[in-house]
Amino acid sequence: MTKIKICGLTTPQEASWVVEEQADYGGIVVFYPKSHRNRTMEEARAILPVLKQGRAPSGEAIQSVAVTVSPTPEQVEEIQEAGFDRIQVHGELPQASFDAIRIPMVRAFNGWDRALYERVRRCAKVEACLFDAGTPGSGQTFDWEFLKRLPREEKLLFLAGGLTPENVAQAVREVRPDAVDVSSGVERETKDGKDREKIRAFVRAVRDARQA
Repeated sequence: MTKIKICGLTTPQEASWVVEEQADYGGIVVFYPKSHRNRTMEEARAILPVLKQGRAPSGEAIQSVAVTVSPTPEQVEEIQEAGFDRIQVHGELPQASFDAIRIPMVRAFNGWDRALYERVRRCAKVEACLFDAGTPGSGQTFDWEFLKRLPREEKLLFLAGGLTPENVAQAVREVRPDAVDVSSGVERETKDGKDREKIRAFVRAVRDARQA
């Protein structure tokens, strides 16, 4: 059953839409000022309580995910103290930062890295591997073929990168990921926030594809 992650939430209002649509995960970008979706920890703390009110159709609580790039140990601690349920790591992960992580980790791959994958698939702290395009948050798709051959025994497989309400059903049918992750695909045309109707359309497309 493919789960749904709506990422790059920037306001409590957007989080309330995730709750209304009963997605499985809500992601907030922190400690990455290069992204226009980046939120301060104060802003993130205002969004988190809204997400925590929600339930997925399974009855499980919506999981909050801190999305960050090469976090320092201090940043990892701030994320955990804020009450996030998961941490999604892009870029490098120094040993000290890795050691500081006490919540389940989603390890992001921006492009294929076999050596990293072999390390990650044996790591108890890593719950899922997220595969994205070469540039995170770019809204670009990539070739999904290699994902169809990856072993699924050890880790959950999250698919990101250029997913939209129009193409996510194809992704679900072809890749059969454990979760799909969308950010730019449900943003307004002006890129200044999420679009309520696009979120609804994305969620419905995933659920329709799961039933096909």
